[in-house]
Amino acid sequence: MKVRKDLSASEVLELHQWLERKLDSVGLQSQPEVAVRLLELSGKKDSQLADYASVIKNDQAVTGRVLRLANSAFFAQRKAVSTIDRACVVLGIERLKAVSLGFHLSRAAQASGGDQELARRIWGEAVYRGCLASELAKATAPGLGSEAFVIGLMMDSGLPLMRKLVGQQSDFALAPGSAPGKIYRNEFESLPCTHVDVVASLARRWKLPELLAKPLEWHHTKPPETKRDDPLTKLHRIAYVVGLVELTQAGPAKQVLPANAASPGVATAQRILNIADSDMSKAIRRASDEYSGAIEMFGDIAMRLPNLDDLVERVQVGLVSAMDDALEQQLIQPDSSASEAKPARIVLGGQSIELRKDVDGTGVAFLYDSSGTRLLSHRFEITDESAPADVCMGLGVEETNSQDLERLRGIIRKLAA
Repeated sequence: MKVRKDLSASEVLELHQWLERKLDSVGLQSQPEVAVRLLELSGKKDSQLADYASVIKNDQAVTGRVLRLANSAFFAQRKAVSTIDRACVVLGIERLKAVSLGFHLSRAAQASGGDQELARRIWGEAVYRGCLASELAKATAPGLGSEAFVIGLMMDSGLPLMRKLVGQQSDFALAPGSAPGKIYRNEFESLPCTHVDVVASLARRWKLPELLAKPLEWHHTKPPETKRDDPLTKLHRIAYVVGLVELTQAGPAKQVLPANAASPGVATAQRILNIADSDMSKAIRRASDEYSGAIEMFGDIAMRLPNLDDLVERVQVGLVSAMDDALEQQLIQPDSSASEAKPARIVLGGQSIELRKDVDGTGVAFLYDSSGTRLLSHRFEITDESAPADVCMGLGVEETNSQDLERLRGIIRKLAA
């Protein structure tokens, strides 16, 4: 098979079809019935705690975990919680929805077996990513905390499956201490698929709503610099930042910057999320506290992160490292030929696209990933009225609206002038 970076848009579609067949062959569970019902409740604004309790009662596994979580030291109840109704009140609707839905999806993702120690380590980190995403949502996307938790929890669900899907050649990406952004780039540049392709296939397999599926698919794609403030855009920004945080380190710990020191990495994260220093620090601290409680729900399928006392510091360092690395990747991209006209940038369907006019008068469109690496290119006729649609089809960009297409048309007209 071709390396992922060499695939055309049509070949990417074929890859995803191949992945879905492979997922069938490893015996991965379909989306559990209880998860389906929880998703349905999540889509109803008038859903009450009693509605969630009535669904959870039908599943012994999640009932036991909800009760265990409600009775954990994190909630410090004076009297033992013995009923699911009381447990739902203790947890609250957002946390209840997040952890119960997340448990079902994580259990389904692990059903294929494989390296259980690896899976438990990845899920231990995933629980923290879910908590961090949820806390960031409280500051930047109120009302989307439970969706953010599930996205954070599920974004690396493809990693434990990589060996079964592409063999031992994927092992280099799974070593402890590997930065998430580098893992993705290594996969993209040397393997036939990435863990992002796998999680995108899982999302389609389980028919997850767009509000969950798209941020999962885009979590290593840098969000567009736009003033759009819709729920999908907010969750994409959160997924991107959370997906780059390095939770474990290989070798000596990196130097921590003073609290008042300027850091390009943290500044970039805060600009992406439009969040203040104090709110970012508060979210990281609260996520660590929340993790201590949430891990109770996933105790038998997730390995606890070590050295919880140092977790806040490690996340801060990881955030600096990850964002600085992403910035560096953008800066070291080779310049195009000087004979080309100045390029134009646009974001379509959450994808970053660059358009240039070549020396022969034709147009060339490039699709970039979150690190600034070119993924695909497509040549098109600048003077053709169907050029905007041709560009979108050639790069495999979906979910475009009429306003975005009109902006693209305007850029192509300028290139033709």
